[in-house]
Amino acid sequence: MTKEKINIHSRAGFIYCFLAGAVLFVFTSTFAATNKEKATMLSVNDSGTELSITACHEGMCKTITIPETMLDTIDNGYSQISLEDLTLDGISEVILTHNAEGSVNACSKVYRYDSEIETLRSMDKLQSQLCNYSIENDYLISSYRSGAKWHEDIYKIKNNDLILTISDSCIGCDYINRALYLDGRKTENLLVKNSPDYRLRAPISTTVTSEKATLYSEPNINKTTKMYLINGDVVALTDATSDENYFWYKIRYVTKKGTLINAWLHCEDINFCEQ
Repeated sequence: MTKEKINIHSRAGFIYCFLAGAVLFVFTSTFAATNKEKATMLSVNDSGTELSITACHEGMCKTITIPETMLDTIDNGYSQISLEDLTLDGISEVILTHNAEGSVNACSKVYRYDSEIETLRSMDKLQSQLCNYSIENDYLISSYRSGAKWHEDIYKIKNNDLILTISDSCIGCDYINRALYLDGRKTENLLVKNSPDYRLRAPISTTVTSEKATLYSEPNINKTTKMYLINGDVVALTDATSDENYFWYKIRYVTKKGTLINAWLHCEDINFCEQ
């Protein structure tokens, strides 16, 4: 009899815990949904003679202070004003775009709302201004032409911010120069294959074709080292340059003992130049 009572109490406790958990789940879901709906909404009123930006939160709206730096940016030609949530946090950024006549670049400067001081701040973590940008999943891609070369900066959208991860130069060339970034600092350079899609730009590796390829500390014929590679050694290409007499590649090579070597060699010493 005692055993049966314990079972009944256990069953009742289970039902109580289940119902309490269900109520907690509903409350949590409702609370999260309510919070999500309470994101600050920005609106722009540009009459042509006066610009005002309003921030609304939980039914309360007020005109926010526009910083002088932003007004100066508008005066300098970034006069096309739009709102877009670039950081995917539910709060739009203010985008100031400059469409220069005859230019392929439509470049923008970005300001985000700071609710603590009720004004707008420039997004300082950007590599440069955003140009012809697009958003793909959790990444923002800024694409622009400088001189005869196209460049792309790829930002990861994370923690309500834009974090630079990749900067590619010379899109459409035989190879692309890539810089990798971590926490805002450049950590690595490498050469990658050309592709319109940055995700398909694989690092370039090649083999040594010379019987003995001398390695150099700098792309200079007078900067020889005691190191050399032999036919069949596989290297990664990380940089390239040229002088009056030679075309040089910087290589990364890992020895059988695991030692990492970064050095320069002549283009004629590797298979990549024979393709």
